[in-house]
Amino acid sequence: MSLVPAISARSRSTPRRSSATQNHSVFAFQAPLKGLDVSQPLAGGDPLTAVRLENLIPRVFGLQLRKGYKRWCSNMGGDVNSLLEFVPAVGETQMFAASDDTNIYDITTVLPSSSTPPIVVTGLPGTVDGEYSWINFTTSAGVHYLVAVSAGAGMLVYDGTTWTQVIEGTSTLQIEGIDPAKFAFVMIFKSRLWFVEEDSTRAWYLPVGQVAGKATLFDFGSMFAHGGSLQLMSNWTMDGGQGMDDNLVAISSEGDVLIYQGTDPDEASTFNMVGRWYLGRVPVGRRFCTGYAQDLAILSERGLCFLSELMRGQGFFANAVVAQNVNAELARNVAGSLSKRYWEIRFLPHEQLIIINVPRTSFGEYQWAYEVNNRAFCTLYDMPMLSVENLDGRTYFGDTEGNVWLGFEGNADGTVDDVTGKDLQGILLTTFQPMGEGVRLKRFLMVRPSFTSRSAPAVQARLNNDWNFSMPPGAPPYINAGNSLWDNGRWDTAVWSGENNSYEAWIGCTGTGRWAALALAVRGEADTTFIGWTALVEQGGIL
Repeated sequence: MSLVPAISARSRSTPRRSSATQNHSVFAFQAPLKGLDVSQPLAGGDPLTAVRLENLIPRVFGLQLRKGYKRWCSNMGGDVNSLLEFVPAVGETQMFAASDDTNIYDITTVLPSSSTPPIVVTGLPGTVDGEYSWINFTTSAGVHYLVAVSAGAGMLVYDGTTWTQVIEGTSTLQIEGIDPAKFAFVMIFKSRLWFVEEDSTRAWYLPVGQVAGKATLFDFGSMFAHGGSLQLMSNWTMDGGQGMDDNLVAISSEGDVLIYQGTDPDEASTFNMVGRWYLGRVPVGRRFCTGYAQDLAILSERGLCFLSELMRGQGFFANAVVAQNVNAELARNVAGSLSKRYWEIRFLPHEQLIIINVPRTSFGEYQWAYEVNNRAFCTLYDMPMLSVENLDGRTYFGDTEGNVWLGFEGNADGTVDDVTGKDLQGILLTTFQPMGEGVRLKRFLMVRPSFTSRSAPAVQARLNNDWNFSMPPGAPPYINAGNSLWDNGRWDTAVWSGENNSYEAWIGCTGTGRWAALALAVRGEADTTFIGWTALVEQGGIL
């Protein structure tokens, strides 16, 4: 009897298999929270930065799709060049718009498309019609005014009820020593109103706590080493070693920056220049500077800088703290259009953004935006800004068609009355990554972008190879999930949405390359947030 076990025919015919070799690799990346960066090489740039970033704001947790805008009022004549605000200590805030039809309109109340805002000032032509500089000022007598000046159109004061044009003279609400029609800019320093005289190096100031009276001349011309005219003056609060103090900053058209300290400009012993710097030519329109925290952000042909950086000897490119990543491109944009209106920089507290409005271009309107908490840049597209202001705690902007819009509001662009506007769309192109070894060829298989949102966004995504900057076609139309509520929505009919849902799905890719970048277009609700992305590639050889 044999002791050898029998072997079945099935066992004899089944060969032993070795485990298969996996050729694919998976790579995960966070959202580029450091924002735009045009200062680094294409190959192997920081994966937390982006080459193109439109309408996706780099917040702390991800890239957030910006909010839309809706029409506030319309039917004003032509370009809305200025937005103004009256903010008394007691009473309601009032808002106004100045158009190039030489009128000023009351836009305090939102109006339907069929209505025209009330005209409160009419027929004041200026050097640039409707271009006003303005501030709120309370006199020593306790009267609060909105003070507005426009070169050629003159000086206006508004007390909450009546608009008064201030003219040259010695009577009440008149200015002695100069025709106020020559004023082009107004600001406050140490409880005095200061004015910039148009096309000159001269400024004028009034007595403490007054909106009229005898004006005194102060000429900065001998201090402007590069020539040009006085364009703008501003307060700057800093610690000079003996505690916080306000300083007077004067900026010329050619880029000289002068800083003065003291209280009484009538006394040379107590009011003197403490520093002079140079930042390059500035744009026309006197809107190239804004206050933020205890600093001044200034725009020039060299790009964006903060005054505190300029004082520390930091440049606009290699060692600038704030705008080093974008100044190479921003400076080129500014230098190429210094004479166009309006290069305008504003801090928008409601959005936590410093926004740089760009004059209209042949390819549409856009703005640069700096998120102050995450300290990162992006660009914003499809908002028709001509002039922009932070009014009553929200963002408003005027356009070239006689409209004022409420910005960063709602889930669509250009909503008019009850007619919803266009879908919000964000665009992203990340830096190019090696996906392993940069010398090896890869076949792109799939990509998976991840989002959080109230409802599923519409997404188009692909992997671009080796310095390909093209973008996928626009994302499909976004279908809003609605706002159906339990006990109100109809079962089997209503579409439900939630709070902070997560959405991700694998999307097939084609193509090969040694380096790859995510190209993404997304449509969705405002505040839809891009969290990160994952790529699946098949590794190949060197050749």
